Amino acid sequence: MFNEAEIIANSYKTHFPGANRLVISDDNFYIIKRDMKKNILKISVMILALTLVSCTPSAKLLVKQAQPPDPFKLKARDLYLQGIFLQQEGRYNEALVKFYQALHHDSTSATIYASIAENHLQLGHYESAEILLRKAFSLQPDGPEILSLMAECQLRLEHNDRAITLYKKMLQIDPYDNEARQYLLMLYERNGDKKGIARQNEEMLHLYGDNITLLVRLGKYYLNLKKYNLAEVYFKRAIKVDSTVAADYYFLGEIHRLQQQPQQAESFYKKALQYSPNDPQALNQLTFLYRTQHRWQAIIDLYRPRLMADSTSGPAAVFMAESYYYLEKYNQARRLLQPLFKKRSPGLSVLELMARIEYQAKHLKKAAKYFRQILSKNNKNKFAWLFLAFSLNDLDSTAAAEKTFHRALVYFPDDADVWAFYGNTLQNQKKYEPAIAAFRKALILDSLNTTALTGLPVIYETLKNFAACDSLYELGLKRLPDNDLLLNNYGYSLAERTIHLQRALQMVQKALQKKPDNSAYLDTMGWIYYKLGRFDEAEIFIKKSLKNRENSAVVLEHLGDVYFKKLKYDQARAYWLKSLKLKKNKQLLKKLKEIK
Repeated sequence: MFNEAEIIANSYKTHFPGANRLVISDDNFYIIKRDMKKNILKISVMILALTLVSCTPSAKLLVKQAQPPDPFKLKARDLYLQGIFLQQEGRYNEALVKFYQALHHDSTSATIYASIAENHLQLGHYESAEILLRKAFSLQPDGPEILSLMAECQLRLEHNDRAITLYKKMLQIDPYDNEARQYLLMLYERNGDKKGIARQNEEMLHLYGDNITLLVRLGKYYLNLKKYNLAEVYFKRAIKVDSTVAADYYFLGEIHRLQQQPQQAESFYKKALQYSPNDPQALNQLTFLYRTQHRWQAIIDLYRPRLMADSTSGPAAVFMAESYYYLEKYNQARRLLQPLFKKRSPGLSVLELMARIEYQAKHLKKAAKYFRQILSKNNKNKFAWLFLAFSLNDLDSTAAAEKTFHRALVYFPDDADVWAFYGNTLQNQKKYEPAIAAFRKALILDSLNTTALTGLPVIYETLKNFAACDSLYELGLKRLPDNDLLLNNYGYSLAERTIHLQRALQMVQKALQKKPDNSAYLDTMGWIYYKLGRFDEAEIFIKKSLKNRENSAVVLEHLGDVYFKKLKYDQARAYWLKSLKLKKNKQLLKKLKEIK
């Protein structure tokens, strides 16, 4: 009879063509290990059957044809097989005993070293596994099983760079080893190596052809790397595979948006919406694009079909209402928002928009009501505090406005804007000392606060403290040399005092370069020409100002003054009377008496 080892060896050769020789070598161990993992049940049944069969002449003949095996290596193989069975059953410590016994009989087998290491890995003995795998690696550097185990060991030891090197070597041996590639991708991801990830995906594309998942993944990676040309190439290749995926068009839109190419970005966002009409990303970006370009009608056209399809769509109604607001079509904006107020509690964005609409439409009481509602939901909404106070100021409720700012400062004690507007309200009530304190507080918090820089010198001018007034204007222009409001106000102040008129002229000319149609600046320019005795030029500029400010008592009075100097008394009297109807003025009454 054959012993058990001989039977297994010969039957393995017969039933598994991969084991094509009986000579015991490390390759045999590797083949046995590889195929036994797949066929452990078949081998178990085979062993049981063969041990019950008596020796036959044919079997003896088969053995005689083979080379006499090395008994030590046969014993090593026998113990190795027993270790494999135990390993498959999860009995790793027992398997180790058998593998070490096998190693005693054959210390040159890389596979035995690798199997011992594999069991140590299963038991969490990573350092021991690494030592054994180095030995296996020295005996068989290109063994795929050994490389895989060595890579796994380095991975568990968190030696990421070593693991990467090993997985790359495995892919050089077998480019289709997907498990190795996935581990390599995971390690690149862990290291933040986006170039490595892209390279692996490119290799997979080369191996497997245009796969839409790989193409999109590469497109995203190159988009993140800001390599927009490459990103565009891969997304366009993905579209060739499937031209109906909205996301691919969206990313092409993003590529062109990031390259400051709004026209191309718009076309791709629109294409995305063709295939996914309610895609939130494409909708949001297209809306943002239109908003930055102030294309309010385009936003209305974008959302109108969506609102028609779903009349309860809050976002569509809000975006359309906001667009009508900027187009100053307040009734249309209001109609779109009103259904949203049928709900018990409209969102803050809806309340804010409705409040802005009513404020701009000069429905100040309604605006104030909405701003109060906003503050009842969120008392830290700075916008609501400011515009509530502005509404009250415009309603001539300056005392109420003052109280509003005072309450706002409880929530925003370090906000320069709140302090500055508070100063304006105090100034309007001729509470100059507290107004000065408020403006100074604003400038401590923000030395470039325009409201404070322009408001504070006006108070000093009113108090006839011209030295402080001019000092503050000079300080403001030093900090903000191109601020048109400071340039105009300082120029007007000098003109009123009839000093430094040439400098005043230059300052207002600079202001008008920035805002050539500003009626206040045009009036200032005309007034400076008046003070210079250049009455024809003064008339031209003040008339231009009056086209935009028909109800300005100051501008009407100035034009009357010009006509008086030009000896056109009837015209002078007419404009002074118009001014007087708008605002009582003792000085103007005196002028009218003198002209009679």
